[in-house]
Amino acid sequence: MVEIALRQRTQSAPVEPPPAPRADADMAPKSEPRVPPVHSPWRRAAARVESVAMVTALGLAIGAAASAYRGTLQDDRPIAGVTIAGFAVAGLDPASARAVATVAAQVTLDRPLTVVAGEVEQTITARTLGAVADPEVALEHTDGIGRTGNPLVDLQVRLHAQQHGIDVPVGYSFDDARALAALMDIAPAVDRPSLPTRIDLERRKLEPARAGAALLPHDALSAVAIGLASGASTIELPVQSKPPVADDPLAKYADLDISTVIGSFDTPYSLEAKEADRAFNLKVGATKLTGFVLAPGEIFSFNDVVGPRSPENGFRYGGGITGGEIVDVLGGGICQISSTVYGAAFFAGLDILENRPHSRPSSYVDMGLDATVVWPDVDLRLRNPFDFPVVIHMVVRSGKVHAEVLGARRPYQVAFERELVEAIPYGTIWRNDGLLRSGAKVVSQRGMRGFKVKRTRKIYQAGDLVREESRELSYPPTSEIVRQGTNPAGALPENKPTSPLRDPAPNLRIVQ
Repeated sequence: MVEIALRQRTQSAPVEPPPAPRADADMAPKSEPRVPPVHSPWRRAAARVESVAMVTALGLAIGAAASAYRGTLQDDRPIAGVTIAGFAVAGLDPASARAVATVAAQVTLDRPLTVVAGEVEQTITARTLGAVADPEVALEHTDGIGRTGNPLVDLQVRLHAQQHGIDVPVGYSFDDARALAALMDIAPAVDRPSLPTRIDLERRKLEPARAGAALLPHDALSAVAIGLASGASTIELPVQSKPPVADDPLAKYADLDISTVIGSFDTPYSLEAKEADRAFNLKVGATKLTGFVLAPGEIFSFNDVVGPRSPENGFRYGGGITGGEIVDVLGGGICQISSTVYGAAFFAGLDILENRPHSRPSSYVDMGLDATVVWPDVDLRLRNPFDFPVVIHMVVRSGKVHAEVLGARRPYQVAFERELVEAIPYGTIWRNDGLLRSGAKVVSQRGMRGFKVKRTRKIYQAGDLVREESRELSYPPTSEIVRQGTNPAGALPENKPTSPLRDPAPNLRIVQ
């Protein structure tokens, strides 16, 4: 009880000093039991005994831990937290761990693997790349984890394995021949030629020149070996750049701006099977023109750009106008391309240096907006009056020929005005036909009236008229050709109704 009282006193607040003795005899001090001081010799002895006991217990614990650690060094089972390619092997006996490692090796051989060669990415497997799994390498590595013989290092490793896990990749070797064969299969996808500067007309922008590329299969073998050995999921393959294109005509237009449609024009064409060759010629002509760059002050010649209308230049026989008659000619239909380009140039405000209307009004374009061409004598010539380059864009698709003049900005608004000056009657040509019955008549070419028109182009800037250009054009009449029968026993032709001829509107105005 004395010890309990002592502990209570030593743990309580400081003791108040006793009051001074009073002189009253009744208050004389009484005899109290004497309490030993806190730091008595027997207390110090007890503390020493307790310290010795603690040191002894600590020593026993350290000894037990050391003995247990030495035991784990002899244990051939992987420590807790260890996996091989994601497969748990902790605590497994050697045979079981080997079986798991073998399965892990086969699975990893078929896991998706990305090979990157320049701009090309392909998903492949390690097996396809010639990899040969070696699970023994992973097992040897696993056996050494947490068993270096350095207790402090091993303790850190084991704590890390328990908290975060340690994954050991499967070891690989690889077959050079199989790997090279796989790389040779990838090479064609990587190989690309060097390209010159080109114009993307659909997106209306200039694409800079691009160097070509080629895969180096033999040099890539080492990259494959390193990637497989490290267990990487992506392997970068070496790619060699090809020399740039030596002659790049658009390289001087590095700052070309074609974001704005300055002028455009459309004309229709027939999709009937009988007009297939004519439609083919339209596409050939448009292909030769589209993407043509006209620098400031330069002159465009349709004949120079398109070239001769010949089979060697890609053209076929198609319907065209010769001597006022529609006949099959080489390059038939090319005048529709020149007329459509002319219409776009007219509304773009390009200078018209040379153009000639057709010898008869065309079904696909209004009089005054057509331009016939004949190789090599009759040409369409334009000049770029602006301080920036312009580009011709043409598309032949779905029954429509579409032409655009593209540039950095649109300086003008343009109006086309046409006034009908005179209508000229047509004549008739009679031709005898021994296949037709006497007295029968067949119109083989319908006559068309001729016209004289006045064409005017008005060019506006910010709403103000800055220039006006007028010209009188003549469209001669087209003779009607009638075949008349001379054979009493000849065939009787089928009578086909025809629609009446219509004159064009007296006045026409189109603004763009």
